[in-house]
Amino acid sequence: MPPVRLAIVGCGAAARGCHLPALPPLKGDVQLTALIDRDPRQARDALELYRELGGTGADEVVIATDPAEAAGDFDAAVVVVPHSAHARTVESLLAAGKHVLLEKPMTTAVEDARRLVDLAADASAPLLAMAHPRRLFPAYAWVKRLIDSGDLGDVVRVDWSEGHPYAWEPVSWSMFDRRLAGGGVLTDTASHVFDTLHWWLGHDVEVVRYRDDTLGGVETDAEAHLRFGTIDVHCAFSRVRDLGISCTVTGTRATVTIGTDFPAGECTLVTADGVELHRGDVEAVAPAQGEWELLFTEQLANFAAAVRGSAAAHSGPEDGLRVVELIQECYGGAHEEAVQPWTTRAVPDECAAAVTDRTVAVTGAGGFIGGRVVERLALGTRARVRPVVRGFGRAARLSALPQERLEFRRADLLDTDALREAFEGCDTVVHCAFGSAGDEAERWAASVEGTANVLAAARAAGVRRVVHLSTVDVYDPAVTGELTEESPARPADPADREYEQQKLAAERLVLDAHGPDLETVVLQPGVVYGPWGGQWTTAQLQRPEGDFAALPTGEDTGVCNAVYVDDLVDAVLLATGTEAAAGQRFLVGNGEQLGWGRFFDAIRSLRGLGGLGAPHSGTGNPVPDWELELYRSTARARYDKAARLLGFTARTSFAEGAGLTGQWAGWARQVPEVRS
Repeated sequence: MPPVRLAIVGCGAAARGCHLPALPPLKGDVQLTALIDRDPRQARDALELYRELGGTGADEVVIATDPAEAAGDFDAAVVVVPHSAHARTVESLLAAGKHVLLEKPMTTAVEDARRLVDLAADASAPLLAMAHPRRLFPAYAWVKRLIDSGDLGDVVRVDWSEGHPYAWEPVSWSMFDRRLAGGGVLTDTASHVFDTLHWWLGHDVEVVRYRDDTLGGVETDAEAHLRFGTIDVHCAFSRVRDLGISCTVTGTRATVTIGTDFPAGECTLVTADGVELHRGDVEAVAPAQGEWELLFTEQLANFAAAVRGSAAAHSGPEDGLRVVELIQECYGGAHEEAVQPWTTRAVPDECAAAVTDRTVAVTGAGGFIGGRVVERLALGTRARVRPVVRGFGRAARLSALPQERLEFRRADLLDTDALREAFEGCDTVVHCAFGSAGDEAERWAASVEGTANVLAAARAAGVRRVVHLSTVDVYDPAVTGELTEESPARPADPADREYEQQKLAAERLVLDAHGPDLETVVLQPGVVYGPWGGQWTTAQLQRPEGDFAALPTGEDTGVCNAVYVDDLVDAVLLATGTEAAAGQRFLVGNGEQLGWGRFFDAIRSLRGLGGLGAPHSGTGNPVPDWELELYRSTARARYDKAARLLGFTARTSFAEGAGLTGQWAGWARQVPEVRS
């Protein structure tokens, strides 16, 4: 029997990561004959990967931008296009007599899903199957057997959590665009989970409560309380916080817990009276598979068998419809908005007015400060916002924002042409990106050469003003007493290419670039802390408990020139539109006197340490001398110039900022005690 001639429609990350690697073992059974994508570059890249994987017949694979162009070259198709295009793509393929294996979710509207089910139900119609590969995970199949056999007794509760910072790197923004994706983490992750719950527990389901964090975009964090018959099911999903990846099914006779990723890791089965029956890996019982690539090989082999009529598809259109119905009931039913005061704080009127009717590009939009600049612009001003990121996956947090004024662009700091394209049509660039990854040379290139490229691209694109985020660390660390913009700079050291020297070199480039065709402004914050912060937030919240015996405490300590991130962003907004700021640099911070002791006492409080913390037990590294020396500095920054020329005054006291940071840290599970 000749192989099934297969097309892959949509050649993005899912096609490359899942379906293409599954094909080589199916030689003689399934033959790739067409790669179809609206962007032919994506199709050509997919073909090159297929060659690298040892796929057969690569030279004969047809490249097309529409299935109709290659209609004579395939019998069946795997559809991996953006979610909102599923319905029309599948309808046209079925009408052309092509069998379809459809990626989840089936559609983004219940009406579309029902129409596809009706089309597939016609006896003369081609096959429509759903790609629900988690049914082939060994642990999932094990739980299914335990439930069906009665080994758990009557199931009374299910607790399912899947949350971690988004790690999949999509090739386009479509996964985060409501118009293309239809939804966020619920549509994406819950498609798998809801199908599994239906498979395990049946189809009698209601939505008791649903909550997510959307602010006009797609949700990044969601919680659902469902009821399958009499079984309470609590689900939590996130693309931005670490919730763990596990499912616990509680029955009257026993409780089973599995990891829900692949592989599942350690799984347990414990009786109601505490006897442990299983701990460890779960055997892959066919059709479940124990290797990632084999999951998709099995899925395609089953699809090919179903096309030939020799087997039933693992998952059919009715399964896809049930998932869509449940997702849409969550979105449209008892829907609550998650309360996140650290995100939705109001922007002061004068700051919002400074960017009214501007189009602002923000480099480093996937980072701590750049991300907050985008949030404040999108939620509190009338500016049009263009977040610029090196990879779209880095900006998952921003996908919850209202999308009508957001235009995401991907550009590397070392690619001047990509930066110029990203800046076209913008009058302002806020440059927050710097070298934070790679070796010393790579970090220097991103921070210094990258800043030169941003300036050149901004000038070429006709940008009027660049606001550059620098740091107080460009000043001589030997300064004592008052620190102002007139204080001596840190000595340049060609042999030192670390952070402080990177920032010093980049700042000089920005100031030198100021002129009649491009205005530049430099902001110099000190210790920036707040939600999503790195060095001065999460790193401190998660550092070893023993460190706190050596870290400062109380009032009689060195000066901490700290600023809550929202206050820094307010200064950024003022700097974009204040005429007197052009060509200037400004120290930015809070005039409230704050010592390092009070700063670390707040961290101790958030950690629940109470006192200094337990001393080092001899394991791990003690706090280094250079860090302790930093905490003895007496240089106190003054912010008179920012007040005089920008009209800037920090509004967030340290107590309020620490409180907001604590609320976020508890929610985000960034505090070890909360995590445990």
